[in-house]
Amino acid sequence: MKISLRKIDIWKFLFLYLIFQPTLPSLIKNDTISTFFNYTDEMIGVVLFIIVLFKALKSEITLLKFERYMLIFMFIFEIIGIISGFMYKYQDIKYMFVDAYTCAKFFIFYLCARLLTQNKLTHEYFFSINGICKLLAVTFFVLSLHDTFFSPWFPVADFRYFTESVMLFFQHPEYLARASITLIFVLAYNSKFYKRNIYYIIMLTVVMIFTFRTKAIIGAIAVYVIYIYFIKLKFKSILPIGAAGVIGASYLGYDSLYKYYFETDRSARFTLTQDSIELANKLFPIGSGFGSFASSMAAQFYSRLYYKLGYDRLADIGLGEGKRQGAFLSDTFWPIVIAQTGWIGLVSFCLALLSMISYVINSRKTDVHYFWVAISIIIYDLISSFAAPAFFFPGAIAPYLLLGLITSIHEFPKKDN
Repeated sequence: MKISLRKIDIWKFLFLYLIFQPTLPSLIKNDTISTFFNYTDEMIGVVLFIIVLFKALKSEITLLKFERYMLIFMFIFEIIGIISGFMYKYQDIKYMFVDAYTCAKFFIFYLCARLLTQNKLTHEYFFSINGICKLLAVTFFVLSLHDTFFSPWFPVADFRYFTESVMLFFQHPEYLARASITLIFVLAYNSKFYKRNIYYIIMLTVVMIFTFRTKAIIGAIAVYVIYIYFIKLKFKSILPIGAAGVIGASYLGYDSLYKYYFETDRSARFTLTQDSIELANKLFPIGSGFGSFASSMAAQFYSRLYYKLGYDRLADIGLGEGKRQGAFLSDTFWPIVIAQTGWIGLVSFCLALLSMISYVINSRKTDVHYFWVAISIIIYDLISSFAAPAFFFPGAIAPYLLLGLITSIHEFPKKDN
């Protein structure tokens, strides 16, 4: 049997690689090699962006209407964060630009994947990795069952409910949950051709439950609700399910939100949120600049703003200088946007998301399976945004690359041979 490899297949391998890339550095003992793999997604994104720029100069790309709006709003968001960074100098310039790139990376990977595959992908493009996704689903499922009910083979995380959170060989349960939901997206997209994919989707849902991350569990429930409402029952109206979704997510996530924000007088996330609002008001119309507050760069390369706010003396709630790379320094989303880019940056970012959401919602009339996957990708990050970096999280890159590819198929499908 002859196995042929086409250039267009590189997107599949890139997608699969990006699922595991965030956790690879923790598995590699050599510091140099680990650092290389840690920044491969940044390098790949830069290369893709440069290729798109060259094609744009040759007028070889076509932006959809909502993509033009997103590009404008994201540009405003980025410019405000950069100008703010130069004005206040709370972070070194090089780290400021790295953070600016990190905050736009999900959009860069979406847009590059969409533009560079226009008119090149058929509806069957993801058939060839359906088997790989099913194999990974079974593997994750079996290993998670074992580590939950028996002596675990892999390290486990914090104790929640009746046992420890499963994370297998991943760096954190959040990474396992992200990998599982990303595989679900591919299986869901292919399910219009492979009906039995639903069994593997259920397996991955069980894995997500065993991570005991409330946001992951609510995100998985959202996938099923959308499936039942729009595909099985064939309803079209958005308002009933939207209202029910907000109420349901608020009810299911109330305990976690209370714990994260209000359980103590000064919880870490509550402090970051409160201070981000005060900073946005104080520094209006701009913000504190990229890399200065609540982002990964602010945590890793301790922001000078943190000293000004006295965070180095707040070790009791996880914000102290001794915990520079601790989760609470950057384990959030909205405070990043509010503080670093101010109210104008927040509005710009929200308008960029609304542009994409509006397009995806309208797509339900022409391809309900595309709509199911696309809206689930966005909703998952919106749910995660209250207790994780969400759109800026390394694990978010693979889903938005996938979103770019399926949008390319949705708008500009290549005719089947």
